[in-house]
Amino acid sequence: MKFFNIALGLALLGAHNVVNCMVVPPGAESIPVCKKIGVRKEVRSLTATEWQAYSNAVAAAYNDKWVDWFGFYHSRVADTVHGSSQFLVFHRHFINSYEDILQRYNPAVTVPYWNMMVDFQNPANSSVLGSKYLGGNGVGPKNCVTSGLAGAWTLYPKGRCLSRVYNNGTKINPWYSPEYVTSVMQRSTTYADFRFSIENSVHGAVHLGLNGDMGTMSSPTDPVFFLHHVNIDRLYAQWQAVKPATRTFMYDGVDHKNIPVTVKDSITGTSTPVYAVMRLGYGNMCYTYDTIKAAKGDTTALVKRQPRKCIKRPSPATQQIIMKLPPKVLEQFYPSFAKGPGHPLENEMATISPLQPMAADACAADFKAPPPNENMRGKIPLPSKLPDDWIKMQGSSVAEVRALEKSAYDVVDALNRANYLSPYMV
Repeated sequence: MKFFNIALGLALLGAHNVVNCMVVPPGAESIPVCKKIGVRKEVRSLTATEWQAYSNAVAAAYNDKWVDWFGFYHSRVADTVHGSSQFLVFHRHFINSYEDILQRYNPAVTVPYWNMMVDFQNPANSSVLGSKYLGGNGVGPKNCVTSGLAGAWTLYPKGRCLSRVYNNGTKINPWYSPEYVTSVMQRSTTYADFRFSIENSVHGAVHLGLNGDMGTMSSPTDPVFFLHHVNIDRLYAQWQAVKPATRTFMYDGVDHKNIPVTVKDSITGTSTPVYAVMRLGYGNMCYTYDTIKAAKGDTTALVKRQPRKCIKRPSPATQQIIMKLPPKVLEQFYPSFAKGPGHPLENEMATISPLQPMAADACAADFKAPPPNENMRGKIPLPSKLPDDWIKMQGSSVAEVRALEKSAYDVVDALNRANYLSPYMV
């Protein structure tokens, strides 16, 4: 039966090539392998030297007006790259272009990601939104960010400041948890499903939680944008890597005109075909993620130059907690766990995804990861809903997004009814 399915698929695909059981679209087979691969890491796992190198490159790009340019360009194409299948592939290309600019100033730099899911309970309390990294909420009548990487920036037009306006005063309403994202990773069987679920949950929640510049289509002017979207791209890359033979070049759904898409479509604003950005390690996509390297057995991707005692990861027992949920919950929301341990790259609670990412400059000899708060058992908070105007601005259907949010709430409700204690609730 498997042979018949493969044969039928090849007949339908016509001229497509097969490489190591992967169906490769015409044109993609000639894209060369990268000679050098950069590794994108969680921002809190960077050494002080690595963070300083990244900060210096960003500052140089800011001084040369690249920050303004990326914000302007994103605003010009936003209508075509949100609420459609272009979302993930466009932003992969967009981020890579930004990384190319930074590497003009320092070839060793890669853009880090912010695993904001581990901060979902109280995002405003994350160290990433502190003075050491990206700065916090805006202050004063113009809601200006005054600390962190962009604390002194002035932006186009008219020399304005970078603005943030948290969506709950001095706090940020809860985001989507690692448990929810794990559910999305395991339940999404098509590119279109995965794109829609991620774009209208984790993606939107962070933009609207910070608000200000992040709540506009010029959001790349906020340095959070790139760390946020690199995390989205990490999730996409992991989803692909779970089943590389079928998912690497999987591209379905519709564009902003509701026309079915193909991998031969051009990425908005470029002559680059979609297939050219879909396989990491080829062409201009010369990067990977620390989590993907770790899943392939390269644990140095996570622990390089870091004392092992400083790594805050879940214990093996912690990872098993969610797998002990009632069978009906697993079958409905965690189909891979219902069958066994699942693939590590579709499990945001695996050892390759730190419980609380490493802190290179805050490692004490007697450090112990804080245990989850027993008082929070069965009390995972519900994530905020996206406003109608944001959904429409993104080109999505309000009714479809509300159905997605209902599904997300069902996950949370099922976990809470099972008296589940999230290891991320501290």
